[in-house]
Amino acid sequence: MKKTGRIKYTVVGWMAYLALTVGVSAATAQSDVMKQIKLPMSSRVMIQKVAKDYLYIGNEIAVTKARNEMAVSLKAFDAKQKKLAESLNDPKIKNLMMFIQMNVDEIKDTVKQPYSLDNAAVVVDLAEAISEGELKIANVLKKKLKGKVPAFKGQRYYVTQIAKYYMAYQAGLKDDVTVRQMKQSVEKLQKVFKEMAAYPQNTPEMNRIMNRIDKQWKIVHQFYLDIEEGGLPLIVYQTTDSMEKQLRKYAKAIIKLKAQKGK
Repeated sequence: MKKTGRIKYTVVGWMAYLALTVGVSAATAQSDVMKQIKLPMSSRVMIQKVAKDYLYIGNEIAVTKARNEMAVSLKAFDAKQKKLAESLNDPKIKNLMMFIQMNVDEIKDTVKQPYSLDNAAVVVDLAEAISEGELKIANVLKKKLKGKVPAFKGQRYYVTQIAKYYMAYQAGLKDDVTVRQMKQSVEKLQKVFKEMAAYPQNTPEMNRIMNRIDKQWKIVHQFYLDIEEGGLPLIVYQTTDSMEKQLRKYAKAIIKLKAQKGK
């Protein structure tokens, strides 16, 4: 009887171990997918920065800072794409990444050429095509997640994209599409900021960050809506840079919060 009892205990223990192992493995797999999703989402921000910086450099505004940021953004974009390619086996995604790489190569060639309005239009359009491709990759990867899909709001993306549109208009790309797309992005970002400020789990640190972002957003928000008046590209550049840094702090704070609560 004692021997049978030990056997039962061993079987139960082994089953519990297997269940725990499977659970840990599943959690690890989900964590890996989350890391994969962050790569294309972050790449969208990087390529928007490149387009924005090209416009600023070409129009001789914040040249040194824009040139440095462009170099860093291109390097970061390449690193993220390489890491993403190494972690994927999906033929459709790999095919899309080939398309993205062709467009990135064209951007790299274009930004080396003397600045012109035509080249600026090419870079802006290519950045949008690349961003669309990266979002598609992220959405495909999200389908691998179990349960509730995290809300990737794209705050940093919209902040950078809006600044790009603002400078594109100041540079001479004064078409209705530029204005419409920028105002649509402004509306989306306004909504996201309200949701972030009202997030019930915000810590005092996160609330302080959102208060700083709110003050900065109020400065540039009206500038964006009055894009036709223009004349404030340097303020837009500096405020955009500051808001993006605050958004990175908020992202780190929310990751820390989730880790503490075991979510």
